[in-house]
Amino acid sequence: MTAIEPLTSEAEKCSIELQRQGLLGRVETRSAIEWAVVADDLFDVAVGNPPFVRFQFLSDADKLSIKRLQERLQISLAGVSNLWLPLLIGSLERLRPGGAFAFIVPAECFTGISAGALRAWLVERGNRLRFDMFPPGSFPLVLQEIVIVSGQRSSRANSATLRCEFCDHPLRGRVTTTVHLIPPSAATWTRFLLTKAQIDAHEEATHLPKVQPLGRVAKFEVAAVTGANDYFSVDDSTLKEYQLEAWSTPLLPRIRHALGLRYTETDHEKIGDAGTKAHLLDFSAERPDPCQVDGPLRYLTIGVVEGLPDRYKCSIRKPWYRIPFIRPGQIMLSKRCHQYPRAVLNEAGVVTTDTIYRGSMVNTFVGRESDVVAAFHNSLTLLAAELEGRTFGGGVLELVPSEVSRLSIPLPERFGDELDRLDSLTRGFRVGDSEGDVLIEETDLLLAKADLGLSPGLLDTLGTARDSLVRRRMDRNAAL
Repeated sequence: MTAIEPLTSEAEKCSIELQRQGLLGRVETRSAIEWAVVADDLFDVAVGNPPFVRFQFLSDADKLSIKRLQERLQISLAGVSNLWLPLLIGSLERLRPGGAFAFIVPAECFTGISAGALRAWLVERGNRLRFDMFPPGSFPLVLQEIVIVSGQRSSRANSATLRCEFCDHPLRGRVTTTVHLIPPSAATWTRFLLTKAQIDAHEEATHLPKVQPLGRVAKFEVAAVTGANDYFSVDDSTLKEYQLEAWSTPLLPRIRHALGLRYTETDHEKIGDAGTKAHLLDFSAERPDPCQVDGPLRYLTIGVVEGLPDRYKCSIRKPWYRIPFIRPGQIMLSKRCHQYPRAVLNEAGVVTTDTIYRGSMVNTFVGRESDVVAAFHNSLTLLAAELEGRTFGGGVLELVPSEVSRLSIPLPERFGDELDRLDSLTRGFRVGDSEGDVLIEETDLLLAKADLGLSPGLLDTLGTARDSLVRRRMDRNAAL
């Protein structure tokens, strides 16, 4: 046996245990990634529980080892954000053909860009692959949902689909096992947590003529990056106290401040009157120099005292307080959400920060932004959000722009005529309440009548699939 442990105290415990059990082997006190860069031994079995450490907290030595590991294995780990990924792939590469493995990994292995390197390895070189999944709370000290991935290293590179078992371990009752064939082209694997009937329904819906990726209809991008949202977003009283009116731009600070699907000037006035930070400070070159006016100069001094010029996103700007690319989008889309992402029509022409994506229509769909917002909150599109997005502790769902562009959306002609009705329906309750499902149900009903091929039965299956993924995500929050 070879054991790798970076902490001296833990390595000593491991050495004692090897001796006590009468096992032959050695313990190497070093980083497992550093070891994988230089190791030549091949093993019959690899097991482990790699640490979940985000990239920004890694040592310089580990970052350098990851770079060298990429060169040795001739793989790309670009975009990898967590230590467990290179550690796991480095270990799997030391298996001989037919060798077995079992590792504890976060459930984010199913989705996200960074885990794509692992999924590609498993499809190409894996065999007898299995994922064991457990109810949230099964491991109380772990804040993430975890799975156990096990299998064998194939004796040759796979070019076809990979047979994979997904085993669900409930708190009570029998383990349920679903077998899926995973093609090499599968971008994310969250869909394989669904039943075969649900996957078939999703495939059928996405191939309908009037259903297309959202990216073909509208472009969504990260909005203004301030580097200090709390400082650059101000309320009415701060605006007046520091004479900042000439540098003020109307701002929707959070998607929750938009009560409906249409965000109007009246809505904006209401959140401002309620004391919300509804203004973004725009110190662009086209505006007066704030350093020449007493009030704005005093406010900038506060930012200096708080150390804002030294923050990375501020420090790369000249001057530090000039936020680039402040402009409104026709559609506003939540970056992170609880129950489901929301799309809102920006009738007030407000700007947003990087908590909300801004969207603009592509040339062939100019003028159809109301169609997009009216159709967005349906079972197919929201299921796609669960399949494409990634989740965090507490069950938060996040979509990056590339994932947003892959969301499937049905887009009937003149569907924006229903926007007023759907907007009125959403006002009076908070999205996230159980009443929020009314919006999805009503949108599904209208789409079923639009003769797109989205029958009530098909939409019901898609809704059930989405519900199962949402419950899995939400259960994490309940377990914390």
